[in-house]
Amino acid sequence: MQGPLRSALKRRVLMVYLTAGDPFADDEVMGVLSESGVDIFEFGIPTAKPKYDGLMIKASYRRALESRTTLEKSFQVIGDFKMGHKIVFTYFDYVKSIGLEKFMYYVQNAGAGGVLFPDLLIDYPEELGTYMRLCGQYGFDPAFFVTSSFPHNLISRLAQLDPAFIYLGLMVSTGTLLPITVSRNIRIVRSLINDVPLLVGFAISEPSQVIDCVKAGADGVVIGSAIIRLISQGRKKQGMENLKNYVTSIKKVLEI
Repeated sequence: MQGPLRSALKRRVLMVYLTAGDPFADDEVMGVLSESGVDIFEFGIPTAKPKYDGLMIKASYRRALESRTTLEKSFQVIGDFKMGHKIVFTYFDYVKSIGLEKFMYYVQNAGAGGVLFPDLLIDYPEELGTYMRLCGQYGFDPAFFVTSSFPHNLISRLAQLDPAFIYLGLMVSTGTLLPITVSRNIRIVRSLINDVPLLVGFAISEPSQVIDCVKAGADGVVIGSAIIRLISQGRKKQGMENLKNYVTSIKKVLEI
């Protein structure tokens, strides 16, 4: 399967998470992020019951919902964004209540290259075949979220399904500090998935952390809470300059 995300993964990548419909994630912010070198945009669908998100991302969900962001409006935001590669992030149990086929149609219509369900293999492993079938039906690259607690044989099996990437969640929720065991966990997963691109996220914010992740075998990082914290600090020129400088600092160490 060869979908639209793969061309972004031929080098080390920076994937940035934004909540679709968050009023802080406006056109100016997305323009600065794109121009500063973000490779993939991960758009979260705001929900009242996020499972794994930390306080910063939960706050962005609240802002979006308080701004009356519906599912349709979320996808309008995603569809209107034309710069760079994009993937949708949401929870499988939320999508089941909407309808899988309907949701995948929305993803396709918004021009996204796929959808990442962080709870799929944790709470709904029996639905893996359904997810793969729908990816094929809608022309999406499959992508899998795993943690270091996943059985090694399952991670190896996922790599054999030819995903665009495997996303290793480093902590139980976003925005928390990284422990020293992270490099070891990255090395283990790297050894299990051969040449499948490995992205790591949940708690990454500093260039020094990115360096450690790359040294351990990551092909890229996913940053959400740190970006949302920056964009929540204001729209003034200095705020946009800080955002640009931050993204540039991350890209610089990825390209070493």
